[in-house]
Amino acid sequence: MRIFRFLFAALVLAGLSACTTMSPSECKLANWYDVGLRDGLAGEPLSQLDSRTKDCAEAGVPVNTVPYLQGRDQGLQSFCQLDNAVKLGLDGRSYNGVCPAFIDGEFRRRRDLGYEVYSARGQLRSLESRRRELEKKLRDAANDDDRRKAREELSDLDQRFRRARDRQRDAEWALDRLR
Repeated sequence: MRIFRFLFAALVLAGLSACTTMSPSECKLANWYDVGLRDGLAGEPLSQLDSRTKDCAEAGVPVNTVPYLQGRDQGLQSFCQLDNAVKLGLDGRSYNGVCPAFIDGEFRRRRDLGYEVYSARGQLRSLESRRRELEKKLRDAANDDDRRKAREELSDLDQRFRRARDRQRDAEWALDRLR
């Protein structure tokens, strides 16, 4: 149970680190271990440290890299869990290749499976929206030719919808096999 609480807190903190720049006051007050921890929990690349170093240099504040890197390493230990890879993909987020080599390939594979489900769901939503537009177009058609065109488009859309639904089902099946 404690691990789930920690992972939940990690994800919340990861969401808080979405801002990639630091203000001068943030640089002056920074606890560099905590900054690194948040970046690690968010799966940020090491180049994030370069951005922070540049921002703080402009404010005349040096970055304390040792505690930053210690915090980042701690955060990455939580981020680089395989279950997190699936969630990353399902949320439509990218992966920055920050996990250790021994887990990187499997992490990428699981993230990609999650992303395939995310993408398929998005495609279905888009097709459903287009279907509603075409149904309205059919209802509002002024003549037989417009109605025929709308029906043809709906027929084509139905075929695309079935393929997209199959794609989603296949992606969800592949993802379920991981669990």
